[in-house]
Formats: sequence, C-alpha cells, structure tokens
Amino acid sequence: MKARFVLLIALLSSAAAWAEPPGQSCNVRDFGARGDGVALDTQAINRAIEKCGIAGGGTVYLPPGTYLSGTVRLRDNITLWLDSGATLRGTRDLSQYQTAVDGQAWYLALVLASGVHHVAVAGRGIIDGNKVRNPKGEERMRGPHALLIYNVRDGSVRDVSIQDAGNYALIVRSSERLNIDGITVRGGWDGINMHDTRNATIANCRISSGDDSLAGAYWENVTVSNCILNSSANAIRAGGRNVLFNNLVIYGPGEFPAGTSQRHRLEAGFQILPHRASSPNGGENRVVAPGPIDNMMISNVTMVNVGTPIYIAYSSDASYSANNLGVGRITFQNVTARGAGLVPVYISAPPENPAEAIVLNHVRITTIGGATEDDVQGQGFSPFSILQAYGIYGRNVRSLELSDVRIDYARKDLRSAIFGENIGALELNRFRAQRDADSAPDIQLAGPGEVLIDGKPADSTNARVIDLDAVAGEPARVTATVENSGSAGFANIAMEIGSENISRRVWLAERQLAKVSFLNLRPKAGRSLVIKAGGHVKELTIANALEGPVAEPFKFVQNTPSEGRQSGTGFYLKAAGDFPLQQYGDQYGAIYRPRVLGRHGSVIVKVGNPELRSNWVGRAGLIVRNDIAKPGESKGYAILACSPAAGVSFEWDSDGNGVLDEHTNFDGYTLWPQWLKLERDGDRLSGFSSADGKQWTKIGETHLAGMAEMMDAGIFAYRDSAKFMDFKIND
Repeated sequence: MKARFVLLIALLSSAAAWAEPPGQSCNVRDFGARGDGVALDTQAINRAIEKCGIAGGGTVYLPPGTYLSGTVRLRDNITLWLDSGATLRGTRDLSQYQTAVDGQAWYLALVLASGVHHVAVAGRGIIDGNKVRNPKGEERMRGPHALLIYNVRDGSVRDVSIQDAGNYALIVRSSERLNIDGITVRGGWDGINMHDTRNATIANCRISSGDDSLAGAYWENVTVSNCILNSSANAIRAGGRNVLFNNLVIYGPGEFPAGTSQRHRLEAGFQILPHRASSPNGGENRVVAPGPIDNMMISNVTMVNVGTPIYIAYSSDASYSANNLGVGRITFQNVTARGAGLVPVYISAPPENPAEAIVLNHVRITTIGGATEDDVQGQGFSPFSILQAYGIYGRNVRSLELSDVRIDYARKDLRSAIFGENIGALELNRFRAQRDADSAPDIQLAGPGEVLIDGKPADSTNARVIDLDAVAGEPARVTATVENSGSAGFANIAMEIGSENISRRVWLAERQLAKVSFLNLRPKAGRSLVIKAGGHVKELTIANALEGPVAEPFKFVQNTPSEGRQSGTGFYLKAAGDFPLQQYGDQYGAIYRPRVLGRHGSVIVKVGNPELRSNWVGRAGLIVRNDIAKPGESKGYAILACSPAAGVSFEWDSDGNGVLDEHTNFDGYTLWPQWLKLERDGDRLSGFSSADGKQWTKIGETHLAGMAEMMDAGIFAYRDSAKFMDFKIND
C-alpha cells in the first residue's frame, strides 16, 4: 500500500508540473481595462485573452486595481495572472455571465475555462465573487461560480485568493492533469468541488467555506496534502479511487455561515460518498468510469470540533444511496480528533452491498460525551442523532480493523464504545476505550461474524439473564440485566420477542453485571407481545398506532402525496415532497383548524419521529396561513419545522406571493421528541423550540405582512413522516 501511494504522488507531480506556455504578456490596461471597480472591464480582459490566444498563448496580466467584470473566458495556452493588489470582481449584472453548458445557469462563472488545454490562473491577487445572487438559481439564491474548469486538460490554479463566491469558489468538471496549489478560499458555498477528474493534486490550500471545503465524486489518482480546512458543513465530502489525503488540519465551527441554513456547525471531517452507476441528474462521466470507492488513504490528520470525524454511509438512510456502487478499502492512519460529537465514527452500508474493508490505525478520538442509552431511544439511524455507541457505530462491513485506536469522552457517557451490526470480521489490536462502572458493555455486536483481539480469536464467556424489563412505545425497548460469573469474553444474549429471535454478543469483563438494551424495536401494533430471555418472561402491550381518520374540528389537506391519521389528541402525517420547501415552494400534507389563531396567541405541538427517519430534508412541524387549503396562493404563510439532520428552521413568505422565501435556523441537530411553538403578536410572528416543553429557545421572528385577523393553524409534513402530540392553540 505504501509503495503504491509513493508511486502515485510521483506520477501526479510529473503530470501536473507542466511549464507555463511561452509567448507574449498582455497587460489588460493596454486593451482598455480601467481597474477602478466601477467601469465594466469584461470586454477589455477578454480582448487581451483573445490577442494572446491568437499568438499561440501567453500571460494575460492584471496589474493592481479592481476589475469589475462578467465572465472572463480562457483559451488554450493562457495564464491569467493577477498581481498582488489586483482584484477581479464579479458584476451584479447577471446578463454579463456565460455558462459552460448551453441552457444551464448552474454553470455560470466569473472565470471560465471550458474545452481548453494548458491554462492557468495564478498570482497573488483576488478573485472576488462579490456575493452575486441569482433569484432563479438553486435555492433561489445561488449565483455564478467564481472559477469553473470544465473539460480541461493540463490546468493549474496557483496562489490566488477567492472570496465571496456566488456559488462554489472553484468547480471542476470532466478534467485531468490538474494542479491546484496555494489557493485561499473565504466564504461562498463549496471551496473546491471536483467531479469526474483524473490525475490531480490539491496542495497547500487554506479554505474557509460556508458549505463543504472539498467536495465531489468520481476522483481517480488524486492527492490532497498540506491543507487547512474550515467549514460550516463538511470539511471533505468526496469519493474516488486511488486517492490520498495527507497532512491536513480540519477545524470548526465554520467561520462563514452556510449559505442556505446559516448554521456554523462543522458536521463531518470526512464524509465518503459512494459513486453511482450513473452521474446525478442523468449526466455522463467523460473521464472517470463509475466504480466503487476504493484504495483511499487518509493520513496525518488533526480535527478539532468536528461532529462526525469519520462518516461513511450509503445505506437507505443516506440521501444519495440509490444506484450506488459501494465501498472497497478505506484506511485512516495517524488521525486525531478532539471535541467530536455524539457519533464520531459512523459506517453504514446496505446488507446487500457491504463495505469491504475499513481500517483505522493509530487513531485518537475524544468526544463531547454526556449521553446514555436512554437518549438513544426514539432517535433516527444517522450520525446527526444519538446512536448506541459513543465511539464507533458500524453496519454491514465485511472487515473492520482497529489497530492502536483509543476513544475517550469529555463527559461521562454510558453507551458502548463499539456497536456493530453484521460485521463480518472485527479485528482489534491495542484498542482502548474509556468506560465507567455503570457503562453499557464495551462492545455490542448483532449478527454473525468473527472477532480477533490482538491477533487471537476472542474469548467467550457464559452469562445469565437475571432480570428482564420491557417498555412499550413507538418504538419499544427491552433491557436484559446479565451477570458474567466467569472470565472476560463475549457472551451471547438471546431473546424471543414475539415470533422473532434476536441475539446480541456483548463483551463483559470478569464478573461484570451489565444491562443489555434492545432499543428502537418496532413490533406490530395492536397486540400483546411475549418476551422471553434466560427463563424470564414479560408481556408487553403495544400501543395502538394512530390509525383513525382526521376528525372535526380538524381538516386534512394535501398537494403532494400524503396521508394523515388521528387518534384522540395524537396525529400522524407522512408526505412525499420532492423539493426543498423554500426553493420551489409549497408541498405539504397538513392537519389543521381553520381561523383559530387571532392577533395575539400561540400554537404548540410535540413532534416525534415514529419511523426513526434521518433525512436532511424531512421537515415537519407547525404551519400557520390565512388559508392552509390554498398552497402556493394564500398569504400570511409561515412554518416552524424540525428535521432529523438539519435542526429547527423558521421559514416565511416575505413578499406575499404564497412561497416561502426567507428563513432562520437553530444551529444544531433535532433530537426527539421536540416541542415547537409559534407566537403571534399583531403582525409579528416568532418561532421557538424546546427539548422538554418548558425551556424555550428562540429560532427567529419576522413581521409578516398580509396576515388575516384570524388565521388557520395546524401541523404539516413535507417529506417523510412525523408523529404529533399535545397540539394546543392558546388565545
């Protein structure tokens, strides 16, 4: 493995270090550029590029000054050189921008290299995207990219600074033999987003971005080294073959807020994306053939204040899971993470396509801790939730190897250090994990598989169930108290839950007394359930699901496929919206009461997560509107919504056109249950959330024009499902 990556670095260095083209130097001032930040210099800069290009190539020179411009389009053998003190600033006039793909505004850019070879952007100057917004762009706000490299062979971006991009700072598509070195990125969405690219190096970069620092997919023969990354989303969100990340510093929270949610939380250090059999949106790769993620090495990395330092997911709880090609071998070596969140290592693959081999070697992780297994009950299966391990949580992995790994917590955490489901082979060499006397078993494994500890098959031990406890609910919980009377080893805890046999292998210390919890169980509702373990029998009455129709005085409305149910004061909603509400507007299923919220009053509801969903866009919560039955039309419109992975958001229609277009977010994940409250005081509307229904956090407020004297109020779901309890309208 080591020899392979040494060879890869040598090949990439040779391929990317092409000499700058010979030829003349064209000063843009000689072609009429003013550089005063007022006059539009687009034509002058492009004339200089054309002149150099006709002559066979050369350097187009921007001396100190501020050059207001639309799209600058590079040609073969051109180096665009921004001198120290030179700023190329994007104009706010969207008509001045060109796209790399006809008819697709997504590919608008300030600097555009498309279908060319041997091009470079270099110098100590600044490319300033000027925060250009496009109300017709993605999320009704994203504008042109700062620098777009599209279908390019032999390209280089060196030393320049990119700030305030209207979308991505540097976007690369279908290119090869690239060298990105020494650039600085501040603000915007993604720092570097690279897709379908072969033989590239990214080195010595400092990126502080609102979205992912480094992102993309279909990388082949790529190295990333000596970079400092800061993000309000993910530091690295990528996938490829023969990829090396080395000598990186990753830290949060983000200096620049995420453009969409305004959060600052750094969610993942490394989020490994699987490739799909076909590119998103029906596109086709030109350079890198789709295939599994394989032969990735992440080494010598320091992370601070990162929610999930290691995130590998392509199971059904991942939004990009469909049509994926899986994961081969990924190695993390010499990695340190401090201030990690509640799920620092998350690996989740589908059972029909397990990850082949995940290796952690010389890894040190300290989490914030502070959770118990009680906190796990009722949460979703994702790193944005609370899972049954404070250290490593893995599902469906053929081989998981942990060598010289230590995991600690800052606050007492009573969950297991490792929880695995269907791990074919778990190998532990010099593995250490912090624990307390009342902690859950250090390791819990569901499903078959072998375990090696320090090179030897793990010992087994006999343990007996001395007590059994069961708690009804949606979902249910069963806890077995077990006693190990022998030496340390794995004990098999078998249980019958109705007609289903469930077993769990747990690591018990010598003579350890421990509680083994089977959480988030979802047996069929509406019947008694007999539970047996170790001679103990419990009978559990499962509560009836919310199966009745919506009854007066409540009404049900839908404009996307939805279902609504009611049982007393409890409600269930499930909807199948396909776009973010704020971007394309009004898709919901809602249960509501007409004309019940006056000029001074509030609406409160408790929201649960019955399907244990984990979708980022799965919003559900409170809705108020002049007429909820008229989506896309009625004014006075606002929602207060919680999402499993994106926290709580307060969104409203600021211009009365019937579409949500403004929002504010609480910077955190949603843990269930969650209480929501909307308060109205005249034309002012405020949103609050709470973890207990007593202590409230203000999400935001707005003066909402067009509100009727008496408004409709209710609950809604946009995508996926939610359970609602204790809905109240207060005068």
